[in-house]
Amino acid sequence: MIIVATTLYNAEDYVERCIGSIMGQNYQNFKCYITNDLSTDNSLNIVKDMIKDDERFVLIDNETKMYQPGNYDQIIRDNTEIDDNDIIVEVDGDDWLPDSKVFDRVANLYSDDSVWIANGKFRYVKGGVGFAAPPNNISNIRQETFAASHLRTWRAFLWRKIKVEDLKDENGVYWKTAGDLAFMFPMLEMAGEEHYRFMTDVNYIYNEINPLNDHKVNMDSVNEIVVKIRNKLPYSRI
Repeated sequence: MIIVATTLYNAEDYVERCIGSIMGQNYQNFKCYITNDLSTDNSLNIVKDMIKDDERFVLIDNETKMYQPGNYDQIIRDNTEIDDNDIIVEVDGDDWLPDSKVFDRVANLYSDDSVWIANGKFRYVKGGVGFAAPPNNISNIRQETFAASHLRTWRAFLWRKIKVEDLKDENGVYWKTAGDLAFMFPMLEMAGEEHYRFMTDVNYIYNEINPLNDHKVNMDSVNEIVVKIRNKLPYSRI
């Protein structure tokens, strides 16, 4: 089964397109968990109106701020409804999928049991092709320019092997920015080249026009946290 992890924060101008692109997938064997991370706009009500009684969608309305890694952790780690081999597909609440066949392509790739983690190409809203690319050397990925971007997918068991403390800062708070490095580095390191694939299709639309993007409002924090995550000990291959 495909498990869609969607984090939502003040995306009222975009979330309808995000959820609509998930609902419109040809491949219907999925469940989508949407975490509302303390939005202060109308995002939550828009989502409620869209999903209504659709049992494929689960809405989690956070009482405390969880940030990206915390939102995914609460969805995946101890959820008995998610099998270890289920495929996690990450779709941010202000982004969307480009066509109705994304889940078909993902499911086809993961029909090979040796595939544990994969990412692929994305396109910006304004049309440019994004920087996503396969790593040059997974064993040394923390020293590479990060390119393991959208579309990001992985099997649930890989996430569950990440140490919770590695998803958090020195104060025990989930990383507020650059969280994607905190979970992609360990999972890629554990999987290694043998279990990694790069998808050549454009499977994601990244919304670079959102004024709340971290690189626009928190770049100093991003740079500081990136250094901390890169300096953590790499994970051993499993």
